[in-house]
Amino acid sequence: MSIEHTPPSTYILRNLHDIAIPESVRWFPQTIGWKMVGCALLLVALYFAYGMVRHWWTNRYRQEAVYALKSIDPQEKKAAERAFKILKVVLRHLDSRNARLFGQPCLNQLDAYRTSNKKASPLFTDALSQRWMQSLIDPKTELTRDQRVEVINKSLEWIKSHRTSVVLSSTEKGNA
Repeated sequence: MSIEHTPPSTYILRNLHDIAIPESVRWFPQTIGWKMVGCALLLVALYFAYGMVRHWWTNRYRQEAVYALKSIDPQEKKAAERAFKILKVVLRHLDSRNARLFGQPCLNQLDAYRTSNKKASPLFTDALSQRWMQSLIDPKTELTRDQRVEVINKSLEWIKSHRTSVVLSSTEKGNA
């Protein structure tokens, strides 16, 4: 048994009215307070974006130096010399007066940039660092592969952890 559906008669529909469609909600706030909050949030976002770009811009030399140090093959005899040249370029970038440094003064300056960070200890005060500087001058002094790997690793650690300014002691301030 099937029942046929018939459309409702007009008698039933006589009291129905069209539904009023409400006005759509705007995405842009109408009150001035929300506009001020939006502007403040935009300014804060721009400030942080500027800080991030400035940090990246001032530290881009580190990325280049790390890439150059990682490309050095420790098997090469000139690996220690290449690491020194990269560190010298970074030192010159930090302060052009560092261009004339070599040997122990250069190692001292490297440590000075690192130890301006209170948590860091000097990297280049050991016998290997002295031997490294000697190998740059004397062709008879050669570093072993393990020593070259250690020099490259120390250089990488210095690049990643050094500060861009040196805190001078009172005696160094008088000499500078």
